[in-house]
Amino acid sequence: MKVADLTAGQQTAMLADRYSQRAQAYDGLWSPVIRPIGERLIARLPLTADTSHVIDVGTGAGSLLPAIQLAAPSAVVVGIDRSQGMLRLAKERHSCPLALMDVQRLALPANRFEVAIVAFVLFHLPWPEQCLAEVNRVLQPGGSVGTVTWGSETEPPASAIWDDELQAAGARVIQLPAVDNRDCCDSTQKMTTLLEQAGFVSINVWTESIEHRWRPEDHFDYQLRMSSRLRLQSLDVQDRESCINRVRDRLFGADRAQYVYRGEVFMATAVKADHSARKH
Repeated sequence: MKVADLTAGQQTAMLADRYSQRAQAYDGLWSPVIRPIGERLIARLPLTADTSHVIDVGTGAGSLLPAIQLAAPSAVVVGIDRSQGMLRLAKERHSCPLALMDVQRLALPANRFEVAIVAFVLFHLPWPEQCLAEVNRVLQPGGSVGTVTWGSETEPPASAIWDDELQAAGARVIQLPAVDNRDCCDSTQKMTTLLEQAGFVSINVWTESIEHRWRPEDHFDYQLRMSSRLRLQSLDVQDRESCINRVRDRLFGADRAQYVYRGEVFMATAVKADHSARKH
């Protein structure tokens, strides 16, 4: 069955399972690339010593929880995610409440949280507007949300060598679930519209850049365990080893410029309208 023929729920479950399978690699190799952006978002949110309840939507392995707790030391910080494997890692390291939950149907009471973080989540959802509507519901009137979504990316030249050799070896192109789709939120206008539709006001959207210089050995490990993992698994053992060896030979002696990753993200903050305030 083609991915496009699966229901949205099936696709979401498939993506969650994929994250569970690669949770350790994601946490060790990819999370350090994007965590600084999440921390920059946290710095733009009204988190203080007086903040009492915060929710981290799509917390993954909990990489942002320390920064949230540092900014709001007295707060109860709740982390939710759909991936059991990622949450398992989070629970090993963090004592705050963590729950397996569909971010489009939050099993949480209304008007509970003062701040919500939704970093690198919306483009994984069939209905991102439904997630934001749920976030709006569980926020207190006047509460704040912060989001991060992807814009453009420039992969390191070393990644192209992996693609070349995988193609030459006959590796299958692995179709990602349709919900792993960045088109929903990859512009200022799209993010503004999504937040407005969910009932948010005081919307501010801006872009920031990521630059990450991979260590050669980390990039190699990242390709093996994450980026090229499924394509490598589509080859038989002998072809797989030959492909990996050819990549290793071509990358031998490559200079550091071959390992520079650059990306652009869209950051947004917004506020849940406080209708009661208008009545006074």
